[in-house]
Amino acid sequence: MMNRLSNKKRFFARVGLAAAAMAFAVCVGFSGAVAAEDTARFRDLVSRYLEAVYTQDYAEAYRYVSQRDRRAKSEAAYLSENPSFTGAARDLARALARRIEVGPLSSDVRGDSATVRFDISLPDANSAELQKLFAGFDPDALNRLTPENRRQVLETLDEMSRAGRLSTITGEESLDLLREEGRWSIFRNWDEAVKVFFHAAVREGLPWAFEPLQKMVLARPGETLHASYRVRNLSDRTVTGKARHLDRPKEAAAKYLNVIQCFFFLQETLEPGQAKELPLVFRVDWDVPRENGEFHVTYQFYPSDRFPEGDGEARAQAEGTLEVRVKDHRDAIDDFSGVELSLGKLRLSPDARLRSADPGWLELTPQLGRMDLARYKDGTAAATVYRGSLRPRRFAAVDLQVTGIRGILRKSGAPAPVKNAVGPIRLDFDLKAGLTTVVILDLELLDLSDHPGRGYELLIKGYELYENDRLLQKIPPG
Repeated sequence: MMNRLSNKKRFFARVGLAAAAMAFAVCVGFSGAVAAEDTARFRDLVSRYLEAVYTQDYAEAYRYVSQRDRRAKSEAAYLSENPSFTGAARDLARALARRIEVGPLSSDVRGDSATVRFDISLPDANSAELQKLFAGFDPDALNRLTPENRRQVLETLDEMSRAGRLSTITGEESLDLLREEGRWSIFRNWDEAVKVFFHAAVREGLPWAFEPLQKMVLARPGETLHASYRVRNLSDRTVTGKARHLDRPKEAAAKYLNVIQCFFFLQETLEPGQAKELPLVFRVDWDVPRENGEFHVTYQFYPSDRFPEGDGEARAQAEGTLEVRVKDHRDAIDDFSGVELSLGKLRLSPDARLRSADPGWLELTPQLGRMDLARYKDGTAAATVYRGSLRPRRFAAVDLQVTGIRGILRKSGAPAPVKNAVGPIRLDFDLKAGLTTVVILDLELLDLSDHPGRGYELLIKGYELYENDRLLQKIPPG
């Protein structure tokens, strides 16, 4: 199956999904005369850089970045902003990279600068098959695999590739290059990136030390980056604090600065002398105007009993309401008297290409932890698993984690195993201030027993998207 990535700009938004094999056959065309040795250098440089980025081996990727970029951002800063895969996780990601195709490749050379353009096709890491095979791309889970398990993963990947069952995403991309002292390198232009400054404050009555570990981060629009704060209890008693953040300039930050994961509004309890690092993940949107060259993010910790709740009505008007429901598409559900689902996190992503284990997912806790899917099989009734208020923002993927399935057959009353094939899906929607967005996930229980080695499987058939009771989209239509 092949999906087309329509927005070229967003293809590298999460660079962990962009890579090329170390060797590939391409047709290279140049505007202007380019020496054969430069052709070979471009090919080698682009493939090595993309492979390093795909495998999230950022120490390796930094080797190919220009000296001009390195003067703007140190290797230590780059690695702290981009956590790397290591060990088996990195090795397995490299094996997946060998299925990526790049080409045709062309370049426009202008003195010591060049732009290399190419089509790219890569495995869809959000597909249910690869999510299951690669343990959700959880690096800890991959590193715990035995050598035999790793061999089985690679053999299955080879089989999927040979059989044409490897889902792919295609798109168009480009990279800028810079020649310094006769050597070509990747040009990220970090010295003109958006500056995001981090500040910290502790309010009266809270005996804590609190500071950002990165005072400032250079963020290229579209990049998902990491930062963190450190907090320490200076007292001899257990203390609980609660944080809020203020973004400046206020209107521009609300529109273009997306804080994806943080400790905002969460309570932290520290024992006497205890220290803790508090991570956050953020992104500056692609369409940020050039005049918005910097943002300031300030986190303030208050004693939990003195946290300023603010004007609830004004806050509600500034937020949007998200409601997620689940129903059954009605296929093999009548074989069961009950299908109890255990639900984990509800996860939302601003980038459809994020793998399950990638940072950048907003994690929410459903109010409904268990449900019987057999009660929602008539096509109209749906169980509300989550409802809450969120900052207005755009999302591109939804992942409702089903952590367990217990099916009871109607005729025999015996339990029947059900394979869990529920995974992240692409779903573009804007959560708008003052409006209610409803997502209805349409699950389907299939009987695949006529296929050797298969039985009942649960997957997502489609979805319905509403805004203030107005239907915006229905997949599949009808």
